Amino acid sequence: MPLPACLTAPFTAAALPAFLLEDAAPGQTSGPNLMLLFAVPLAIFWFMVIWPERKEKKRKAAMIEALQKNDRVLTTFGMYATVAAVNENDVTLKLDDGNTRARVLKSTIASVIGPPGDEGGKDKG
Repeated sequence: MPLPACLTAPFTAAALPAFLLEDAAPGQTSGPNLMLLFAVPLAIFWFMVIWPERKEKKRKAAMIEALQKNDRVLTTFGMYATVAAVNENDVTLKLDDGNTRARVLKSTIASVIGPPGDEGGKDKG
């Protein structure tokens, strides 16, 4: 017994909406249908991937620009620290109550945490 055509063909005409399958009238091209076929997936990709990524990038840039002395931060390498000084491209972090300090790039700040002394607080941004 042969298999139905819908199971043997990976792509069938039934998978497309009817308006995309309509034949163009004589003298007309099917350009708008073809453009729509490409535009819809691109729009979905834009709103599901690119737009949220750009939004998150802007949020992080604003967070890094707002860094101030004595902010509690979490670094991308998993260390909690307090900002001791802010420079143009880097920050100096105080890692404990003593004199242990580290100079790191601003891009290594993953998030700014609540007020000083708050170890597991929420993100500000």
